[in-house]
Amino acid sequence: MKILIAVLVAVLWAAASSLAEDLLKPTTTPPPVDEVSPGDGLEAEAAFDATGVIRAIDVQQGRVTIAHGPVPALKWPAMVMPFKASRQQLAGLAVGDAVDFRFTDGEMDPRIVVIRRR
Repeated sequence: MKILIAVLVAVLWAAASSLAEDLLKPTTTPPPVDEVSPGDGLEAEAAFDATGVIRAIDVQQGRVTIAHGPVPALKWPAMVMPFKASRQQLAGLAVGDAVDFRFTDGEMDPRIVVIRRR
């Protein structure tokens, strides 16, 4: 009988501990990046769409040079400029390809977010 009571107490203790852990877990998750408030350190960089033609690709340096059309949101005229890009983003692209792309304008260091051949 004492063994049965000891086992029952152990089972109840384990169940209560597990329940307490579940109740103490945070119930909120961080907001999506596009719904964050300024100053919380999670701001998403604004992204801009453009079209252009690839003039140079440097996979080793992670750069692609694109002759792109105007970007009205930034008040940029058409120009030729380099963008940072990952090896995966550059895979399958070649000099002369017409592309649609989205980029962030990061302090004189724009970065490709998405790029695809037209």
